[in-house]
Amino acid sequence: MKHIKKPAFNKGAHIAPPLEPPNFDSKPPVFSLEKIVNSKYCLSQLNQEDKASFADAIFRRKNLPWIEIKKADRHGLGTEKIARGSIKAEIPKFITDDVDHFLAFRFHGKKPMVGYRNRDIFYVLWFDHDFTLYDHE
Repeated sequence: MKHIKKPAFNKGAHIAPPLEPPNFDSKPPVFSLEKIVNSKYCLSQLNQEDKASFADAIFRRKNLPWIEIKKADRHGLGTEKIARGSIKAEIPKFITDDVDHFLAFRFHGKKPMVGYRNRDIFYVLWFDHDFTLYDHE
């Protein structure tokens, strides 16, 4: 009885898995409009100057890792936590009850875009262009 010969293993053809999980705080944010809420706080409600400022805001943060953003001023390149209960708009159904806060980035002066972070992605939900989404200090 003949045995079946095993094929030769080609070491270069396989990619080894990473040894450690990625550190998303060391990466810059990826901004996503995928989950934006279609309301009075939608991108479509912004004027041209606000839209241009949004593009500039994400460009200024394109090489800034999350760890640096956490240290930055909340009215500058940093973020601010907004309590879930402070949001006056309807919260999307896909946001579970265990989410107790959102993050705000400034996109034009002190005008915030509000959303949430998952890994290195910041999902914009609202553009608070008229400062009515939550009470501002």
